[in-house]
Amino acid sequence: MTLNFRGLGTRYCPVLLWFALLLLGGVALHSAAPASQLSASVRNSSVPASFAAPDLASNRPSVRVDLGQLPLRFEPNQGQTDPRVNFLARGAGYGLFLTPDQAILTLHPPSKNPAVVRMQLAGANRAAAAAGASPLPGKSNYFIGNDAAKWHRNIPQFARVRYQDVYPGVDLVYYGSQGQLEYDFEVAPGADPSSIAWRFQGQEKARLDGGGNLVLATGNGEVRLNAPRIYQQFGAEQRPVAGRFAFRQDGKVGFELAAYDRRRALVIDPVLTYSTYFGGSGSEACSGIAGIVIAGVLSPPSGCPAIAIDASSNIYFAGTTTSADFPVVPAASATPHAFQTALAVAPDVFVTKLNAAGSTVVFSTYLGGDGVDTTAGVAADSAFNVVVAGTTTSTNFPTSSASAFQATPAGAGAHAFVSQLDPVGETLLYSTYLSGNGTESARGLALDPRNKIYVIGATTSTNQPDATHSFPATLGAIQTASLGTSQFFVSKIDPTLIGSPSLVYSTYFGGGDPLNGVTLGGGIAVDANANVYITGGTNFQHTGSATTDFPILNAYQGCLDTPPPATPPTTAPSCSTSVTAPDAFVAKINPAAASGAQLIYSSYLGGTGDDVGYGIALDSGLSVYITGSTSSTDFTIPSSTTPFQRCLDNPANPSPCPTGVTASDAFVAKFGTPCTGSTCTTTTLPFTYFSYLGGSGTDVGLAIAVDSLQGARIAGWTNSGNFPTPNNPIQASLSGPVDVFVSRIDTTATSTLALGHYGTYLGGGGSDFGTSIATDTQGSSYIVGETASPNFPTANPIQSNLSGGSDVFLTKLGPTLSLALTETVSPNPVGVGNNVTFTYKVTNNGDLTTGIIFTDVIPSTATFVSANSVPGQSSCPAPVTSSTVTCTVGTLNGGAVATVTVVLAPTLPATPAQPGSVSDGGKVTIFGTPTVVTPAPPPAVAVVNNFSIAVSPLTTTVAAGIPASFTVTVTPTGNFPDTVTLSATGAPTGAQTTFPNGTSFTNLNSGPQSRQLVVNTTARVTTPASLFPIGGPFYAALFPVSGLALLGVGIGGRKSRRRRVLMAALLSCFFALVVFQMGCGSSSTTSTTTGTPAGTYNLTVTATSGSATRTQQIVLVVQ
Repeated sequence: MTLNFRGLGTRYCPVLLWFALLLLGGVALHSAAPASQLSASVRNSSVPASFAAPDLASNRPSVRVDLGQLPLRFEPNQGQTDPRVNFLARGAGYGLFLTPDQAILTLHPPSKNPAVVRMQLAGANRAAAAAGASPLPGKSNYFIGNDAAKWHRNIPQFARVRYQDVYPGVDLVYYGSQGQLEYDFEVAPGADPSSIAWRFQGQEKARLDGGGNLVLATGNGEVRLNAPRIYQQFGAEQRPVAGRFAFRQDGKVGFELAAYDRRRALVIDPVLTYSTYFGGSGSEACSGIAGIVIAGVLSPPSGCPAIAIDASSNIYFAGTTTSADFPVVPAASATPHAFQTALAVAPDVFVTKLNAAGSTVVFSTYLGGDGVDTTAGVAADSAFNVVVAGTTTSTNFPTSSASAFQATPAGAGAHAFVSQLDPVGETLLYSTYLSGNGTESARGLALDPRNKIYVIGATTSTNQPDATHSFPATLGAIQTASLGTSQFFVSKIDPTLIGSPSLVYSTYFGGGDPLNGVTLGGGIAVDANANVYITGGTNFQHTGSATTDFPILNAYQGCLDTPPPATPPTTAPSCSTSVTAPDAFVAKINPAAASGAQLIYSSYLGGTGDDVGYGIALDSGLSVYITGSTSSTDFTIPSSTTPFQRCLDNPANPSPCPTGVTASDAFVAKFGTPCTGSTCTTTTLPFTYFSYLGGSGTDVGLAIAVDSLQGARIAGWTNSGNFPTPNNPIQASLSGPVDVFVSRIDTTATSTLALGHYGTYLGGGGSDFGTSIATDTQGSSYIVGETASPNFPTANPIQSNLSGGSDVFLTKLGPTLSLALTETVSPNPVGVGNNVTFTYKVTNNGDLTTGIIFTDVIPSTATFVSANSVPGQSSCPAPVTSSTVTCTVGTLNGGAVATVTVVLAPTLPATPAQPGSVSDGGKVTIFGTPTVVTPAPPPAVAVVNNFSIAVSPLTTTVAAGIPASFTVTVTPTGNFPDTVTLSATGAPTGAQTTFPNGTSFTNLNSGPQSRQLVVNTTARVTTPASLFPIGGPFYAALFPVSGLALLGVGIGGRKSRRRRVLMAALLSCFFALVVFQMGCGSSSTTSTTTGTPAGTYNLTVTATSGSATRTQQIVLVVQ
């Protein structure tokens, strides 16, 4: 939740205004509970930016204060003031000093005694950490006295100051903007906004007036804080939440809030980040100089003024001015100074560069000669040189005579020009005419990654390439001769080359049927391989005539005014020769290819009405996007996509679409890449997306840019009162006769209500036209155009007022940041030693948002296992020097969801008395800033249940050969969903441990469970030693001896019977002894006992679950 205070009324002086804004300043209360925010802002439409102070009842003086004159810069205290101060700001008549728990304002009004007003946070954390944010380009220096050791040099300046945890879960952010100073209370989920309270010292009294405003009376004047406006964001709806200032019994001032939905995501309002006039007392209106009429409205031509953003987000814009006092930086007296510091002959081109913050003019210069000079495009190359293209009638337009392709024009009249300035706007590096024997007008400009320059325009010249002419066409080009009165031309220039070779390639691009066919609009883009993409509008036909045909190849639509059916025919239809309405077209050219192979594709895009392409852009997959103007009702919309607007002049998307509508709409069209190679079944240009964009009036898309998620950003103008403005527009209604529109169309969306779509008016009471748009890597859109409105919306302007009849405007629209974070944990409960998964869902309820970072501090009760983000980082690195894991989520489209998974292994003591827990809560930031843009929900808590092991009996006695039995019981501290496995070690020799009923418990949710442990012992057996040890040869000798003995008995056949009986008895005894020795003898000299020895044995029974083990010692006595 954020308390944001804005909009101050005062009755005395700027110093009190400053104090009031710092005090509670106007209110925006953002509440984040589990991802929630209240946004409260004070807005007083009746009070202008310059406040005329009302009369006071007393004789206090009345003054007029322009808040735009107040300095809005914070300095860290580096010894220039009391050490208790963290940050300070100084101005005429006041000093502001910030500490962790109070803001102190010292007032030094003229003819008054100084006063000190203290605004203290009651009960706040006095150790709250302070940090400056959003550095400003300036530095502060204090050279006081003649002791250099006491000087303070190069003190940085910041636009914001953040105090973290002034109350538990509450941050306080001070920041300024041109015309107002604000601060926010950011209340984290679960924190209590009622803890916020101010105690004032130095005022005479404080009261609430009838409107709920807080009025502080001081001895030098009266400060008024407007009543808070409090709301929560629900999609495109802002739902108000009742709330007000409230006095507490102890004299403090706090807030009372009605009930609100704490589940809602944090919403940071759609941000008009930056918007300024820029011009002099003359006119910077291209429509007044070289306008075209569309539906009765004088409209500027495509790309005038124009804008570009470089790799460092510096801003470049160019236009046309008649103002002799146009802002020129650096001035003529400076070194270095702007290339051209004075208006030559009105009108001249101007080229301006701002820093990335839009707060400082890096340079601003005229560029022109003795005629009319207008712009068609601006770009910045990789070396930060600035390139501008346009049209001039000047005969002395500034050129680089030594290197130019044409240092002077080929003839009288209007011609195209291309100029390159160095990064500081002082030196003209390259500048040339592009002229033939007719007239030329530039329509668009692009650069490739190698800093080559590409221009599209229209020409009436008829030169053909020869030894002295290479413009409008070079030898071998797609079209080397003009076929009609006016033709498009496409040229490639290498500014590093000198003279004629610097025009690397040029071609006509047009037809001859009809001879006076039109060449309308015009836009150009280039891919990384230097392929050129162009668009425009024409009614040149393609009927099969080699001498008059407009170039058509691999076309989605091969015939003028004839959109193909949803299922195109297999053979190209014959084209009608009677149609005359102009169509848009799109073409791709490879200038480096051989003659005859340079045209990759070219296609009409249009219906039976008038269709013109003004802007073209590419995405990373080389899909082509064009925008322009159409009055055709019969476009064939690709069936595989869901258009944002399917009906001309009707954003409500009725079915069927109304007939009889005649006004024109802007449009967005997208083409894929044709198949190439021998395996292709078709080489036709695929048409992948189309949407009308407009209301019941006239709407024209003049420029387009594409973001990283295939979102088309379109700028143009509208006089429709029902132009579509989905999803939190900056301005929801038409303010003047013609307003700028800025839209984002999500070409991947599957719903017309998708959060990826966005639209807003932008304008005041006059006529305003958006003519160019660019994007940066942070998802912001930059728009330039012309305005005649004295009340055009501004924010942080360099120039806050309209200076002449019309000025250029420059506006930066930051994305609507609305990120919701939810968290789940599984399993819960979890068994100790087993992994638990915390799953975070990051939902983008706002615009396309880039640079999303997820961070998570691993709790001390767990160890990190793994983390990943989908989309985003597939494997987030483990913490090394800290306990924080960081996952890059990256970019999310509106409505998209990222899933971040963090896997932890809980740890617990071996014998806890109660179940433990592991608590984890991540947060999301943008671009790694300390500002948490998504409040984390309350940390998810997983109950970690432990388990213990018990064995009964602890001691048992058995005889060898008898099994010993134990009962092993595992007891969880609660539900235990994980497997516990038993094992036993330490069994004696001749014994084995077994678990007859299994070793595992797969679910202990029902409570303690037991398994039988059996230790099987073995009966002991003793093997005796041999009577006497005899070797093998002795046994071998016994057998022949015994055989001889038998033989001897036989030989004595005649002896007496008694003697034979005696001999038989002796032999029997002898054989018995031999057998006994052989059967019972051994080579060992000692007896051997096998089985389980007698003794006392300690066994260890172990229960294991995951990485957790629990053990119990038992005793086995074997007799």
